[in-house]
Amino acid sequence: MSRSRTDRHVAAHRLAVLPLLIGLVGCSIWTGTGSSQSPGPQASSGCGSVPLAAAGDLDLARQMLTACATPAPAQTAGQLRLLLIEQLGPRWYCDPDEYPVAHGTEQELAIERYPEMVAEGDVFSAVADQLGIDLPGNLTDTQKRAIYHLWKVAVSIPLDPLGNGQYRFDYTAEPVGGATQGTRTVGTIAPGGGMSIEQQTPADAPACPICLSVGTPIDTRDGPIAVEALRLGDPVWTLDPSGRRVAGIVIALGSTPAPAGHQVVRLRLEDGRTVVASPGHPLQDGRIVGELRIGDLVDGSRVEAADRVPYAGDDTYDLVASGPTGAYFAGGIPLGSTLR
Repeated sequence: MSRSRTDRHVAAHRLAVLPLLIGLVGCSIWTGTGSSQSPGPQASSGCGSVPLAAAGDLDLARQMLTACATPAPAQTAGQLRLLLIEQLGPRWYCDPDEYPVAHGTEQELAIERYPEMVAEGDVFSAVADQLGIDLPGNLTDTQKRAIYHLWKVAVSIPLDPLGNGQYRFDYTAEPVGGATQGTRTVGTIAPGGGMSIEQQTPADAPACPICLSVGTPIDTRDGPIAVEALRLGDPVWTLDPSGRRVAGIVIALGSTPAPAGHQVVRLRLEDGRTVVASPGHPLQDGRIVGELRIGDLVDGSRVEAADRVPYAGDDTYDLVASGPTGAYFAGGIPLGSTLR
């Protein structure tokens, strides 16, 4: 039986309006119906995308168009970082205050890093606003700690600008419900907060680097060579069990990606020797670089400075020298290896 003239008119109206609605909303179409380890792009609430189900429901499409006709106010990068934490769960990352060893209470560190938070500005303001703390003002130590607790997590989240206020993110959330693996989510986030998820997979614990900065000079018989340029079998100076410098070769090499927000220690001795390494890297005598203080004795010279600074490299590096100690010299300072 043929359809009535009215039915044909309604159907034609639906077909004509739908492309216009989708075009005005400016959304991608998600055709997935189930979960997978690597789903296609999908969106959270907001105007980031229109589910395919809306294509068969004109009223629903109209509602979505109405909602998207007045876009959400653009948010700062700091506000978007907080939104990622809220939507995806607590971040799983290398907390610089705890890894590899704790170096002060959170209250002490909040007071110490308060000028840094104020200078950063964007995330600092977003966190204060979320916590209901008025700025500017004379904040109490308790308020500084509350801001710092969330601020240090948010600033560690990398956001790569794509233009027009959009960012790409790569976010790993902590395990939930007794699980041993977290969840890594890769996608984009729009100025108004709408998220498009491109990939979501299980994730192991983040690899927290305890190695050397890129460019660290390693002492060899042919002069200093950058750590990333060394190859297996290259000659290096090492130490024998009595502490005497002897010739050796590289018998192991390794590198670890540095997470966003990673800090390193710029160690300088009074005799001019210097090295830049992760706080957890060991000296040859077993002490940790991040635990050194001004005046401590290192290989016959006093520590003149041990400053924590942001790391700008992509990876950190380490090696093992032949012989019973495995030690090597970086910037003239004898170090142990994290690879043994």
